[in-house]
Amino acid sequence: MKRAEQRAQTRQALLEAASLEFEANGYAATVLSDISDRLGMTKGTVYFHFPTKALLAKAVSATWTEMWDAEITRSRDRGLSLDELESLMIRIAERFQSDSLMRATIRLVRERELIEEELPRPFDAWLEVTKEALQASRESGVLRDDIDVDAAAWQVLANLVGIQMLMQDLNDGRSIVERVREMWAVHRVTLANPGRTADVASS
Repeated sequence: MKRAEQRAQTRQALLEAASLEFEANGYAATVLSDISDRLGMTKGTVYFHFPTKALLAKAVSATWTEMWDAEITRSRDRGLSLDELESLMIRIAERFQSDSLMRATIRLVRERELIEEELPRPFDAWLEVTKEALQASRESGVLRDDIDVDAAAWQVLANLVGIQMLMQDLNDGRSIVERVREMWAVHRVTLANPGRTADVASS
């Protein structure tokens, strides 16, 4: 194996191990030696790739943000609508269940004041694509005319993030995907024009 490939594999392994530590312990309580111990590496290996814990946290967050940006692009390519927004948020929920990088990123974003590096701001992109989807639904006649798109987008995103946070403390055995589907069942009642259950763009 070429040295560049080895370095790339080591870097990815460090990001995955770090995401588990950040998710479980938070930024302040995570130490680089725990990450190196998890992988059976020396601390020097960690420092070679990430000289500071803050840079490692930034890299974890950036890796997830790149994945998230790809999902947004996928939804835009398919055509934004209420249906596509629901699909996008269910995909997010599925990734949240299986992807420690995502769960760690959300925790790191909430703890950004402790981190001496500027982290990506994934919620900005989430809010923007939600607004775009609601506006597209208004133009197709699916969204109620009296809905404030900006206010509705903020509330939808707040509900999604709130579900992710509450599931950690109020887990009753239901999956986050189930909860997001329930959330959308409620939002469709309040957002959609009566008699319009599917978007023109996705029909």
